[in-house]
Amino acid sequence: MVSEVAATRTTGDRIAAWATRRLGSMVTVYLTVALSAVWMLLGARSVLGFDPYPYPVLLFVGNVVQLLLIFVILVGQRTLSASVERRAQQTYDDAQAILGECHRLQALIDDRARLLNRGATSDRELDPCDTAPIMISPPQAVEPATATRNRRIAAWLVQRLGSKGAVVVTTVIVVGWMLLALAGVIPDPYPFPFLLFCSSLAQLVFMFVIMVGQDVLGEVSDRRVVETANHTAVVLQQCRHLRQHLLAQDELLTAVVDRAVDAEVGGHLDGGAPAPREHVDRSQDVGSGSR
Repeated sequence: MVSEVAATRTTGDRIAAWATRRLGSMVTVYLTVALSAVWMLLGARSVLGFDPYPYPVLLFVGNVVQLLLIFVILVGQRTLSASVERRAQQTYDDAQAILGECHRLQALIDDRARLLNRGATSDRELDPCDTAPIMISPPQAVEPATATRNRRIAAWLVQRLGSKGAVVVTTVIVVGWMLLALAGVIPDPYPFPFLLFCSSLAQLVFMFVIMVGQDVLGEVSDRRVVETANHTAVVLQQCRHLRQHLLAQDELLTAVVDRAVDAEVGGHLDGGAPAPREHVDRSQDVGSGSR
């Protein structure tokens, strides 16, 4: 399943997911703080002086990197969200397969019950395992977390901004702006203050978009967890139901065998027949027998 999921991703999706996982660590935080501190120390006028206070090169590079990373994070969020959807579908398919096997076991148990009832007394006949096939809701039935207008807008922004196209367009705009500014076409000389202003403003807005997107994804994830737990409970209930019928068949089978052995012992005048085996309680072998 993992290989199939990986095959459905494009190269850009895999790169975005990889970057989101690798950059989202405390090691990245430590490296960023250390690099910034070393840069400011060496760039000071009293040391090397290549980027003195207020460190325009550092601010410019950091601003551009932040702007691009925001789109990478959004792409990574969308990719990881799609992986969660696929895992939810796989869990649903597995639960459906287990319930299908349980239904086939029901038919087998009913066949054995009818056979055992032929040798049972009227007060010991078994009831049929007559539960209908249990249906569970597919993952698509989970209500999306976009009930309000603001959530719909946030979901739309996360979907549109979290795309490879947004990363490419942003990169082209930033690089093109710098080249045109250096060529004197755009009145924004190095260190490109207007570009930095627009970038800072966009980052401020996009950071809140990311936070809303995380909230939406978190709510959907919570719903998936509840749904998976409900599916597990349904499968467990069905297994306990089948086990209850199997224990009842075991008791009846023991009684039928005991009667057969008693009849055989009574038919032997020499008393050489073996004594019937004592019944063993198996109700606590596996789990609980309660429905």
